[in-house]
Amino acid sequence: MKILAIDDEKYALQLLVETIKKVKPDAEVVAFRRAAQFLEYDDKKSFDAAFLDIRIGKMSGIQVAIELKKHSPMCNIVFVTSYSEYAFAAIQMRPSGYIMKPYTEQDIRNEFDNFRYSAVPEQKDDNRLKIRTFGNFRVFGKDNVPIKFSRTISKEIFAYLIDQCGYPVTSKEIAADVLEVEDFDRPTSKKVSQYVSDLIKDIEAAGFSNVIIKQNRQIQINKEAVNCDLYDLFSGDASALKSYHGEYMIDYSWAEISDSAERIKSL
Repeated sequence: MKILAIDDEKYALQLLVETIKKVKPDAEVVAFRRAAQFLEYDDKKSFDAAFLDIRIGKMSGIQVAIELKKHSPMCNIVFVTSYSEYAFAAIQMRPSGYIMKPYTEQDIRNEFDNFRYSAVPEQKDDNRLKIRTFGNFRVFGKDNVPIKFSRTISKEIFAYLIDQCGYPVTSKEIAADVLEVEDFDRPTSKKVSQYVSDLIKDIEAAGFSNVIIKQNRQIQINKEAVNCDLYDLFSGDASALKSYHGEYMIDYSWAEISDSAERIKSL
């Protein structure tokens, strides 16, 4: 975890850094006494959290937060100040927290426990199926070997299930959104059932039996069974945000207007 700390008072900054280190001993803390030092700092994209004094000279902590958010939009901002009158202006930034001086170690700890974004991504199980949705849709099994699908359409249905983020869908919805077939007749129903059956066989053949859940004529992804960049992004993973370069499942036209695509744009 990388944390920014800014306070124009020498001893206040020293206390802030020491307290953060007590709470997060393994964190990298970058400390400045002037906003200008932060502006000159090259790597503004890598911060997971920032503890900012509000009054730090010509440039306020709120202005620093605005600049920081341009580079690290998923950074957790915590204002640390002696001035309660700035609370309303600070809240407009939608920060993770607002601490009044003097504070305690527990105050700082509480902020880490209640961050708006997950600053420390949950450790991923290396044995899970690996899904990459940014750019082209890709699926990797053990040892990062690409999964082979018996049908191209089955792979597309899998992408559609991933896009649904664990929500259950019906064969009729798959037919309408993926196959672009509005008349859901019996032959179409059989086709979709066969495609889904082949998909499940492909995934299970690769050694992953718990990825797809099928019950009550609905099918969905078991989100806990996959390591997916899209899900990491939605959980607030800063590294996932950095890996997104404006392209999402470019293989499929339906992905351009999906709810997940719209949600990505809003981040």
